[in-house]
Amino acid sequence: MTFNENGCKKPVKPEENKTGIYIYCIMQEGAVINADQKGIDGSGSLFPVQYRELAAIASEVELDKFKLHTAVTSKEIDMGWIEEKARAHERIVEQLMKENDLLPAKFCSIVSNKEALKAFLEDNYHEYRRAFQRLKGHEEWSVKVYLDFEKLKQFIIDNTPEIKERIEILSFMSDTGTYLIKRKIDNLVHERTDKRFETDVAYIAKALRAVSKCEALSKPESPKHQQTDTPVVFKASYLIEKTMLYNFNRQLNELSDELEPEGITFEITGPWPPYTFVKDEEKENAERSLVRLLLPLK
Repeated sequence: MTFNENGCKKPVKPEENKTGIYIYCIMQEGAVINADQKGIDGSGSLFPVQYRELAAIASEVELDKFKLHTAVTSKEIDMGWIEEKARAHERIVEQLMKENDLLPAKFCSIVSNKEALKAFLEDNYHEYRRAFQRLKGHEEWSVKVYLDFEKLKQFIIDNTPEIKERIEILSFMSDTGTYLIKRKIDNLVHERTDKRFETDVAYIAKALRAVSKCEALSKPESPKHQQTDTPVVFKASYLIEKTMLYNFNRQLNELSDELEPEGITFEITGPWPPYTFVKDEEKENAERSLVRLLLPLK
């Protein structure tokens, strides 16, 4: 209990519910925002914070809620809450992307107030302008390639004369004399399958690289550890100019038709905000502020 200088009790102010500014993306002037679009908490509306021709799209959030569910020091992070909010963040950015070029912010990018956000835009203004020059009119698309190894093995057997000859020889031999030949066939099939698989992956990467502006390859988990008959053997993200998307899809369709007999199938998803390509790999220090969280919540 506290008292003022006259010895009277001081009124106790209720603790204020502090708010922060949650950032979804950065856009340029003329950006289209749906006036009814709600923020990540489902209540506050989106609004722009402007600096010159740049506008950070944001909404107000209650800081205590984010601190409670995302604090690294807490005994147990609320992964259910985080997953729900991360999906809401993605939906909002993807909705904005339908009518705007944008630079996406990472999940849980929060600043204390509008003035801090405007100062951040000012400090990184030239980096963001360079990023827009690279990314304007482009979308990110993801490609996964699956391989049916049994189908590829059969393709190798059917299209390798050396293996087919040995299989025909087996039909004229007794069971007691076939062990070494069967072993030689198995080794040949395994060797040719691995070689063909590596050749196909390199062929796919080269073909898609030719119809995209940038690529970002991801090393998939080893097929032996994927617990499936058709493991992912190739993963990559591509930055595609919108006007060239038809060419990209046509190349994918041609690859699919050509490689389907070998047990190869494709999955393409998108368009996505260009999270993978915000950083300019050709410039060591450029766009560094876009790679980290925008003043992440402490």
